Amino acid sequence: MKLKRFSKWAGLLCLALTVAVTAACSSDSGSSGAEEAKEEKATLRFSWWGSEVRHQALLEAIDLYMEKNPNVTIEPEYGGFDGYYQKLVTQFAGGTAPDLTPLSVDWIEEIAVKGNLVLDLNTLKDHLNLDAFDAEFLNDYATFDGKLIGLPMGANGIVTLYNREFFEKFGISENTKWDWNTIHEIGKKVHEQDPDAYLLGLFDYRIFLQPFVNQLTGNQWINDDKSLGFDAAAAEKAFAYYRQLLDDGVIQPVEESSLYPDLAENLQWQNGNIGMMFTLASTIAKVKSYTPDVGVSMFPVPADAKTSAVLVNPSNPLAINKDTKYPEEAAKFASWLLTDPEAARILKDVYSVPAATANAAMLAEEGLIDPTVAEAVEIALSNPGAPVNGLSNNNELNQISQDILERVAFRKLEPAQAAEELTSRLADKLQTIK
Repeated sequence: MKLKRFSKWAGLLCLALTVAVTAACSSDSGSSGAEEAKEEKATLRFSWWGSEVRHQALLEAIDLYMEKNPNVTIEPEYGGFDGYYQKLVTQFAGGTAPDLTPLSVDWIEEIAVKGNLVLDLNTLKDHLNLDAFDAEFLNDYATFDGKLIGLPMGANGIVTLYNREFFEKFGISENTKWDWNTIHEIGKKVHEQDPDAYLLGLFDYRIFLQPFVNQLTGNQWINDDKSLGFDAAAAEKAFAYYRQLLDDGVIQPVEESSLYPDLAENLQWQNGNIGMMFTLASTIAKVKSYTPDVGVSMFPVPADAKTSAVLVNPSNPLAINKDTKYPEEAAKFASWLLTDPEAARILKDVYSVPAATANAAMLAEEGLIDPTVAEAVEIALSNPGAPVNGLSNNNELNQISQDILERVAFRKLEPAQAAEELTSRLADKLQTIK
């Protein structure tokens, strides 16, 4: 049912991107000058992670907002992704968390649902332009236990991204319809032709293990009743396939690739020795800063897959700290940042395509969205998997899966052993989750 309703929203956004329908979006940027003068002075700390392109865009938007709202001072805090979650959790525990921060989707369960550390934005509706977003999208992807935990900073989806020069060098058609068999077949030929070249870089749990298994079963990774959505046989098939890719040189050896958790920063990728990656649309701007000539295509989906398992989600819902002293001012800023046309023209696609449909259409019409990003979102939305439930995004469960996948890669576990350990450890952990 949710997938059906989501597909309706996806169709609307695809339409906006493809035909660039002109749509006016009324500004809610706040109060009149006279009203502002009477408003209380407020200082908000806004923290985020990302690339230099994202940092500069957000800083420019913050400056514009403060110019329009002189009663508000916004203190930016930004850096890389590594360690951000640990720092944020520590800050919440110590009462020093920022007033506003985006949330990675796999933190929502711990921070927003179980932790109850962010505001339910439904309580601030009078200060938010919620009409700018599709109501079903907000309900399916940003609402948990009836709480609106953040405003989506963009619409995101996973795709196959490839280096055009690499494809030309090895005679790989850009129109290839990828599935797991074609990846193995073509990747093996590439490595036989050039032992220093690999079709793919590092795999992680989210871009490989979960979707691969979901395509086999058609289920969620973890069902809502806290049971596993797969059995050991399905997991063993995934691990065996992964090991085969490593053995045949389809994937860069993990002894090398593990030095670069972000494939865009992998020197072999930057030097053109890795051909493609599976990545979210929101990361494309950063990838293109190293490798400008890239193309995108559909994530691998076998013909007999029970679900596409193509990940689609909001880019980092922007949440408000439950303990902020200025909830109304924080809500006004968040709303302006993500729905106002001026802000959209500054942010462009640093969080992928805007989730506010009218802004997405406006940017497409004005040529302000990177065409590769727009194409990536359009491709992902054309065949989305079911929305991933909260348990399947649980950070602790994900860590278990990632740990076992890495041990398979480093040959510390055989596929059958890994499958048994994965199902056993996840089942044990699920019993401790309330």
